[in-house]
Amino acid sequence: MAYQPKVVEAEVVSDNPKNGLFEINVVLQDRNHCRLIFERDLNTGAITPTHINRLYKEPCSICKKDFLCNCMTAYLQPIADQALAIAGK
Repeated sequence: MAYQPKVVEAEVVSDNPKNGLFEINVVLQDRNHCRLIFERDLNTGAITPTHINRLYKEPCSICKKDFLCNCMTAYLQPIADQALAIAGK
């Protein structure tokens, strides 16, 4: 079965209106915590997710590693869409 991330909590932790960058910390249904970094186009206001980092509170749900992995980058867009909807950005 393919991994299907579901965001249950999302909180904006930093926002810099001068350069359009902001961060959202999310908690997924499988107890993984991630930090998403977004870029807002200052002219159009379009928001684009740029990076995702898994915070090492739980082992990765995909590869089961308890250290650095890049598994969440494949799910950046669906996690970002859910996080923006919950955080109200």
